[in-house]
Amino acid sequence: MSPHAKPWSSTAFRLALQFAGLMVLTMGIVLAVFYVQTVGVLRVRVDKQAEAHLKRLVDHAEKHGQEALEAEIRQTLQDGVNTDTEIIILMDGHGVPIIGNASVVPLRRLTTMGMRELKVRRAGRIVSGRVSVAELPSGQFLAVGTDMQQQRDMEDLVGRASLLAAVIAFVMAIGGALTFRRVVDERAAAIRSTMARVAAGDLSQRIPVAGRDDEFTLLNRDINSMLDRLEQLMEGIRHVSNTIAHNLRTPLTRITLQLRNARQLNSEEQSATLARVSGEVEELGIVFDKLLQIAEVESGTTRASFAPVDINALLVDVAEFYEPLLDDGEGTLNVNVQPELTVLGDGNLIASAVANLLDNAIKYGGSGDAENPVLPVHIIVTAQRAASGVEILVQDNGPGVDPQAIEKMTTRFFRARKDRSGYGLGLASVHAIVQLHGGRLDFTNLPRGLQARLWLPELPQPIALSAQPSSA
Repeated sequence: MSPHAKPWSSTAFRLALQFAGLMVLTMGIVLAVFYVQTVGVLRVRVDKQAEAHLKRLVDHAEKHGQEALEAEIRQTLQDGVNTDTEIIILMDGHGVPIIGNASVVPLRRLTTMGMRELKVRRAGRIVSGRVSVAELPSGQFLAVGTDMQQQRDMEDLVGRASLLAAVIAFVMAIGGALTFRRVVDERAAAIRSTMARVAAGDLSQRIPVAGRDDEFTLLNRDINSMLDRLEQLMEGIRHVSNTIAHNLRTPLTRITLQLRNARQLNSEEQSATLARVSGEVEELGIVFDKLLQIAEVESGTTRASFAPVDINALLVDVAEFYEPLLDDGEGTLNVNVQPELTVLGDGNLIASAVANLLDNAIKYGGSGDAENPVLPVHIIVTAQRAASGVEILVQDNGPGVDPQAIEKMTTRFFRARKDRSGYGLGLASVHAIVQLHGGRLDFTNLPRGLQARLWLPELPQPIALSAQPSSA
């Protein structure tokens, strides 16, 4: 996002602002409830005090008479308690004050008894009072209550404080949203900058990863892993392209020269030349067929046809195909399989992977040292459960592989030994099939020979529910 873009165009800003708005709304509701509750409590307390004071004076008048009531009112007005807020008015039937510290505005006969709002003149100013009014048996009226000016001042103070708190919260919410947007933009800037350089062709770029494991750090790690894989794939494509170009240049040049020379040959020599050319073209076709097969496997299109595969039956079928080849060379092929080994996958592809491993073992197995350059080929195929999966081991009795070359064995067109025929695509095909099935492939040098380990996730066996015998 451009630093000059409008804040509202930022998703981070909108989310932060929405959250802040929700927070301000929540605080506003809390303040409103606080205000209503505070005002309500104060009003209830004022009403109770007025009613209690009025009842005390009325009871005093009933017991001791009119003069005692007037004396009690004078005493109450002079006791110094709530002098600045209390209102006491004893008035005749027409509303004219007899004794007290206030008068009704305008002077009139009161017709509503109980708690009420009443405008009175008190200490030379007109104020609003909350009073409780009662009619005495003598026809006079007694009003007792409180000047509500302080109450209203307090309500205004609470209201202004609540409004100020809401404004401050709103300003802080806007500032927080802008800060959050800036922080997110700074964290995302590294991602955008790195991806821009990657898009320009520099696949070696990686996003800096901070020490803390927050969401951006995890995202950066995932993107870096993706870039690592992308760089590997692009490097593989470049390697394959260069290798194909290199491998095709020599045979195509040879084919071209042979076809040119065939013009000057007799018919029999031309036929022999065409036969050799046909053989080389067929070999090129085999190379492209293997590359297309690897590409099809890597595309994952065959995953939709996965089904349970019985590893026991599969290995027996593959062994029956290769045993005659070993018998002719006085070799041996031993198959050791645990019962009930089942995986989910493509049986033909898994059989092709095992066959490629056996081809590799037959090709390099039996190669001895300087004293015994050729030995009978002995191959052991083992299938067993291992780490929640099925493990297929193919072990030969060859000289093994250079430890530095083991990691390159699944690379397209790589051949550990150039003196043996092949295209260097067999183990690359096995690797693609294993990855398609979510498995693993690795190689280990043994004291005598090489061991290929193919691991595939095992298909969970259904739980058999045994019938419970019924009790008589």
